Amino acid sequence: MKYLADTLGIEVHTELWGGAAGLPYYLNDRYEFKKAALEGVHCLFLTPKGELDTLNALKKHIAKVHEIEQLPIVLELDSITAWRRKSLIGARIPFVAQDCQIYLPFLGVALIERYTTTAPSGETLMPSSQLLLFSYLYQADSELYTSSTADSLGLSTMQISRAVKQLKALGLVSVRKDGVRMVISGKGNHRDLFEMARPHLLNPVRRKVYAEFGAIPDGAPQSGLTALSELSMLNPPAVKTVAFFGKAGELAGMDALIDNNTQVEVEVWRYAPALLSNHSDIVDRLSLIASMQSADDERIEQAVDEILSGLWG
Repeated sequence: MKYLADTLGIEVHTELWGGAAGLPYYLNDRYEFKKAALEGVHCLFLTPKGELDTLNALKKHIAKVHEIEQLPIVLELDSITAWRRKSLIGARIPFVAQDCQIYLPFLGVALIERYTTTAPSGETLMPSSQLLLFSYLYQADSELYTSSTADSLGLSTMQISRAVKQLKALGLVSVRKDGVRMVISGKGNHRDLFEMARPHLLNPVRRKVYAEFGAIPDGAPQSGLTALSELSMLNPPAVKTVAFFGKAGELAGMDALIDNNTQVEVEVWRYAPALLSNHSDIVDRLSLIASMQSADDERIEQAVDEILSGLWG
């Protein structure tokens, strides 16, 4: 609040909000609430107690609060990434990120001083790091013995060691030794850990080509929007998409779509798309979401949130 007052040169007054008692437990468990007056304009501040939820979940939470209090709602954040900033502004959700950014459309204020990140900026996960992280997230246990995972992922001891080092450096996991075996555990619960990792996820898709139906390798799993539509309520695309691991030159394909009745979009992946999947004909969910990171489409965001809710609630 001091940051707001000092930066905008306005009077800011806050008080406890009495409406929190009428909200569901899960909202009180996720946020702290306070009522504020910004130069006489009243609003409600929501301060997350942990990692911020997905955009679709945030919209639902705000709608629930609006049932009790019809005031502008502002997220109060310690930091914000470029990806998170873009999604919040796109959804017109007001926020204040301490010492760096202010977005209050109901006051006509949009101030951007600098981006912050929760981990070293610009660092993308290596394929081995992403596979190890996703292996951890797919299991229910709070710890993972890396040696037992290495064989199933086809990773060498050196690759596992480098992956653990990167995940630890990014603040995503902690590491301990059990004799000679290395054990990792994630920071926070699985959903929070995935959200922490999002700015660093590697897009598993190296490139895309278009191939005739008969040129697709046997067993190529569905991916892209085709897979997303299979796992959510999203409508299927006009052109089917599948994943392929290998050299693009091994496919009899082309860079342009000529006929959507005879061609299939083939994503050439950076790692084997079937390694983590529990469906023989669909790529694994987390890798699918990683391949959708740059998509700026609310329908895709809703489908992704639907998948994540199915994984962890």
